[in-house]
Amino acid sequence: MVTADQTMPTDIVDRLLWQDAQQMLGRHAEPADDGNCVWCGWRWPCAPRRLAQRADIASRRPWREAWTVRHDLNSIRAMRGPDDRRHPTPNRGYFN
Repeated sequence: MVTADQTMPTDIVDRLLWQDAQQMLGRHAEPADDGNCVWCGWRWPCAPRRLAQRADIASRRPWREAWTVRHDLNSIRAMRGPDDRRHPTPNRGYFN
């Protein structure tokens, strides 16, 4: 059985990329009082936020562009940040 997600915009070409972008946009949603991202602590707007915005736009474009951004998104997830104690799960990337 196939179910359609009614909350997804109709112009999405790459659904998985769009879902990943929404997840990251939700986590890196706003700056804290000190001007840094509430999730990763980097200067707002942080690199993950900018990449998620790029992924959101690319998810609506032809698959060739979406594929390139998906590769960038997956590459940045593998990175660890300067304070690994913030996210104690060993396989969790710093920007997730």
